[in-house]
Amino acid sequence: MTRLLYRQLGDGAVVFDTANWHTHILTPAAAVIFEVFAEAGNGDAIAEIRALELLREELDVDPGSPEMQQVLRSLQEMGMLAG
Repeated sequence: MTRLLYRQLGDGAVVFDTANWHTHILTPAAAVIFEVFAEAGNGDAIAEIRALELLREELDVDPGSPEMQQVLRSLQEMGMLAG
């Protein structure tokens, strides 16, 4: 069974963690990032260094911005980032 269940919700998304029953509401930007990371990891966590590369190269986003740091923290809490 997949641990994280993802569903689009309008422009954003919702992620339900079946391990701890937490629900995460994603902004539209966070939903796009979640999808890119999920695809890159085939549904598994990806290395943080890979995540930063994807943000820069695929999405043309500055991973050092406060907004992106918050998104990355949230995704790490969900188990999308390893290390």
